[in-house]
Amino acid sequence: MKNALITGASSGIGLATAKLMLSSGARVTGMARDFAETECAGMQQVSVDLSELDSLPNTLQRQDALNQPFDCLILNAGYGRFGGIEQFSHQQIRHLVDVNLISNLFLLKHYLPRFKRNGGQDIVLIGSESALSGGRQGAVYCASKFAIRGLAQSLRADCANNDIRVILVNPGAVASDFFDDLHFHPSRGEEFAISVDSVAQTIVSALQQPRTTVIEEINLQPIKKAYQKR
Repeated sequence: MKNALITGASSGIGLATAKLMLSSGARVTGMARDFAETECAGMQQVSVDLSELDSLPNTLQRQDALNQPFDCLILNAGYGRFGGIEQFSHQQIRHLVDVNLISNLFLLKHYLPRFKRNGGQDIVLIGSESALSGGRQGAVYCASKFAIRGLAQSLRADCANNDIRVILVNPGAVASDFFDDLHFHPSRGEEFAISVDSVAQTIVSALQQPRTTVIEEINLQPIKKAYQKR
């Protein structure tokens, strides 16, 4: 039975994956900044702000719920902000990169020593279509996601001899709260945005492969691509 830690588990892909894994008998601990509006029976919820990097190592050391013998990490937390670099404040650049990239490095630094000692674990990184191709007004976000792709590739090479699988999932537009605070969103209709349940099913399917098989990278897209401004 899997014992999974999922970041960004209060909504969207993280929550859908938590529910699907729980339904299959896994134990799930969810990490997110705020669970006030989250309904997920059976998930152990740990409130952590991953942007607070100065306190994150201490939080990981002291929280008993975060020091279980996990055999699966699903590093999903992240958000989008778009525009020309010159339109970002220095703080906005730092915050986005801290949450989307640096917090994942801190989490991996904490869990990898135990994983390498024991072997048999899985690490799933949620990237983005923006990890594959840069686009207009996406320089900062794309930089954070390109880095996640490089992280996954290097991590896979470092961990293969320890029986640790590293899986990268790159979704395109997903029907979730990702777009709530953005100035654009996918066009209306199921064909323009992937459901969070579809992404969750893809993650779980990859985890269910024989341990001698790793699906290294999965690129998901809605069958049609179109966006609208708000």
